Parts: sequence; C-alpha cells; structure tokens
Amino acid sequence: MNKNFWNEQLEKHEKLCFLAPMDGYGDSAYRQSMKRISPHIYCISEFYSADGLVHSKFLAESVLPHQEIEKPLIIQIFWKDPLKFAEAAKIIATYWIAWIDVNMWCPAKKVVRSGHGSSLLINEQTAFDIVKALDEATDLPISVKTRLSFDGNQDLIAFAQWLQKAGAKLITIHGRTAKQAYTWRADFTNIYELKKNLDIPVICNGDVENYTDWISKVWNLDGFMIGRRSFWNPWCFLAPGHVNSELHKYFHGNVYQPTLKEILEAMEFHASKLVQIKWERKWSLEIRKHLVQYLKSFPGVKDYRKRLVTTESFDDTQETLREIEKQFQTELEKRPGLGEIL
Repeated sequence: MNKNFWNEQLEKHEKLCFLAPMDGYGDSAYRQSMKRISPHIYCISEFYSADGLVHSKFLAESVLPHQEIEKPLIIQIFWKDPLKFAEAAKIIATYWIAWIDVNMWCPAKKVVRSGHGSSLLINEQTAFDIVKALDEATDLPISVKTRLSFDGNQDLIAFAQWLQKAGAKLITIHGRTAKQAYTWRADFTNIYELKKNLDIPVICNGDVENYTDWISKVWNLDGFMIGRRSFWNPWCFLAPGHVNSELHKYFHGNVYQPTLKEILEAMEFHASKLVQIKWERKWSLEIRKHLVQYLKSFPGVKDYRKRLVTTESFDDTQETLREIEKQFQTELEKRPGLGEIL
C-alpha cells in the first residue's frame, strides 16, 4: 500500500468519512453492514492487542481476514512495546490490510493502568517510538487516533507534530481529554488549530451525529469519524449526493430516513453476516444488541423487540422479521423516522 494513500484519497474525495473503531461492535459483520449502505466510508476494526496478534495465531486468523466489501480496511492495534508493534505489523501486512492505526485514545482505566491507549499521551517518547517502529517495519501507512490531551495539561500540537515526524500519515483526534472519557461535549476548537500546524490529514471524532452534522463542524479538517451514532443507523454517513436524486426527498433535515423495508433488510443482512463469523451461542448474544437498536425509531414493534433481545438462532430472527413484514405489509414503504407508522 502506498504511504501517500491518504493524500491520494483526498484528491478523489473532498472529505474522508470513517467508521470509528469500537470494541465489541466493529467486527466484520458490522463493517459489512455499514459499507452495504455507505460504500464511500473507510472502516476501522475493533482494536486488538499487538501482543495478542503476535502470540495467538488463532486471534490473527479470526480477526484479520475480511471481505471484499470491507476494503480498504484499517486495523487498529494497541500495546506499549514498540518492538511488539513492529512484529504485529508484519503479521497484519500478510492479510491484505490497507493500513494500520495506533490506539492512543482509549480512556478505559484498565487500559491506562497497563500503559496502553491514552496513557501514551503522557508517555510521549514511547508513543513516538511506536510510530517510528511501525513505519520502519512495514510499507503500510501508519495513522494514529488520540485525544485532545490526557488531562488538559499536555500540548496537542507538539505531540501531533512529533507523531508526524515519526512517520504518522494521518491523525484522528477525539474531541475530549482522556479524563473526560465520554462525558461533556466534544470540543473541536483545538483540533481546528492543530490542522494549521500539520502537513498530514486531520480527522475529528466525538458527538458527530451524521454527515450533515459533520459538515457544520468540519471547517478546515479533512474528514470525520462516527462511532456510537452508527448504532442501528448505517444511513448516518449519507448525504444527498451519495444517493439517487429520486431519494433526495426522503432526507429530513438532510438526514436520510429509511423505509421499514430497508430497516428490516439491513437487520437480516447484519444477522446473516454475523452468523457466518460467530458460533451460534455467541452470535445470539451479540446480535441481540444490534437488532433492537435498528427498531429504535419504530414505536409499533414493542413486542417484537422483546423477542429479538432473546433470539437464540438465525432461524428465530428470520421468523420474527417475517412476522413483522406480515403485520406491517401495507406499511413497508413508509418511513418510521418520519412518523409515518404509528
């Protein structure tokens, strides 16, 4: 992969749209579900331990293979030993991955106590050594996701400039400090200033609701990343320019509102992809959290939601979806998000 990949992408697309890395959510099935609706986005994997990828062939063979629809795929890794990162990079490169992202953002206490994630904001030399080791170990481009600072006392611009010097080709900033975690509102003020001081693309993340919301916040930045707001809503990455002109009228406040039929199709697609990669008991536990969220904007299926949170198999899920289709067969082309189904 060309290390100038991002600059080439920006020549093709004015701005870049990313699915954020989300532990427990961003597996292959989730990524395929997002790309099916929004093929223009770039997907980042769940974050994996560099040490785990090096020492567990099972882990590598479970999480690194991916489908054509997911490409170009980014793999995010975390750890604290630069040499272990370099070893992991060589393994990742054998799986046709597009590039590697370094997790310097996770604020979870157990991650920070272990010297990983956002703790690298205060272990700066280790952070720089990690990026340098990765850049020297592989031809894949290296990017970093981090935060405004650890606790408000670190210099974001200086930190990011050193990451760029070490070899980072793109940087994503979550608009909160590590101490804030997910409280308070994300603040992009310092990210706008950072962009003026870097030569590489800068991406923002945090409290971005959808493509339209992002347009109001992007200013001088090169793109945005959506994580939790994509739950149940693979349409959040769409702008009118991404769809056929006949569908423009279904954008309410410049946000696309899917039909009930489209929602049910998305649910079945997601479930079918997840069952291909997870054994049934694990599948049933994981798909439940996704299915109920797809129906979040649809008040008419309370009883069905109860069944979906206890589904035990793909057959059970399909049966429930068929029953919803049958009950609402005259309303499948209506749009729950517009209040067309009561």
